Parts: sequence; structure tokens; C-alpha cells
Amino acid sequence: MMIRSRLLSALAVSALIAGGTSACAQSSSVMGGGDEVIRTARVGASRDAAPAPVEGAPAPVAAPPTTAETFDAVSDALDAAAAAWTSGQVDAVMATYVHDEPLLVFLGDTPLKGPDSVRAALDTRAAEPGGLGALSYEWFETLQFDVNTAVVSGRAVMTRDGKTHRGLFTRILRRTVDGWLIVHDQLAWGPEA
Repeated sequence: MMIRSRLLSALAVSALIAGGTSACAQSSSVMGGGDEVIRTARVGASRDAAPAPVEGAPAPVAAPPTTAETFDAVSDALDAAAAAWTSGQVDAVMATYVHDEPLLVFLGDTPLKGPDSVRAALDTRAAEPGGLGALSYEWFETLQFDVNTAVVSGRAVMTRDGKTHRGLFTRILRRTVDGWLIVHDQLAWGPEA
């Protein structure tokens, strides 16, 4: 089921991790697989708190701009990817991936390189009993490296053929003229999912 509800939490999360800024989203009923996801707005690190530059040292890299709009856009891209997967339409899933950059996808423990390989695996899966299944998220955390690159990691829930499977995922998204698209996708769940 596509996540429809957006609730910005009153709690803002701020952290610098490897030069990126983080924000977290979590389901209001993590173990129950509810469809309401709480997404926290980002707050950039205070630039006033930065130490004075040391003479002769390289200039520090400025933190990327972080906005609630960017976080929402990345969240919307994740929603679109889950909705595309749940629709069972391989073309819809492929539309959530980049078209003109190298693409690497891991489905379970199977690495797929390039759009043709990804499409073939999705076609095979869609033809099996249960099809692609229904995809949703229990929680995720977004790490924005710059205005055009974000990494999202979290827990995905796959319901397929009457069974529910949970696994971790990492998706690298790039801002393109077509919006935020997935460049690298790792969906780690057991082979039975």
C-alpha cells in the first residue's frame, strides 16, 4: 500500500555523517507494518559553531543545503518506487531507476548490473506466483551528501504470496531532470521473499 500520510515530526534530527546530513523516518507502528510514516524535517548543523580555520589547513567542506523540501522529494521518490513495485508493472519499476547512468541493483543476494539485467530479473519475478509482491517501508533514514545525491537506508516490508518478509535496504538516489531516481538499489531479504 502506498504511503499517503505525511507527518513532519516536531522533533528535528541533526547529524553530520561523512559530510552528509541525516534525517529519519519511522512507521508509527514499526512491528505492525502500519502505513503511517513519520518523517522528520532536517536541520542543518550550526555553521556558527564551527571551529576557527587553522592557518595552512585545507578549507572545510561546506555542509550541503538541507531542506524539508528535499527530504520530502526523496521521500516521494521512495513512495513512487514502492507503489511501482506494488503495481506489479515492470515498466513502472524501471521508471524509478536512472536511465543514463550505471545502474547496480541487488535483489536479495543477486547482483544485477545494468537496466537489461534488472528488467530480466523483474520480468521473471513478475511471472512467478505472487508476482513482484507489495512493498512498503517500516522506517528509513536519509543521508544527503550534496544537492543532487542522497542515500536512504531502512527496513522494507515485502508481502508476497500471503507471506510477509522484512529486510534492510539501501538506495542511492540522484536528482535528475526527471526528479529523484535510484542509481543503486540493495534490497536484502531472504531468498523466499
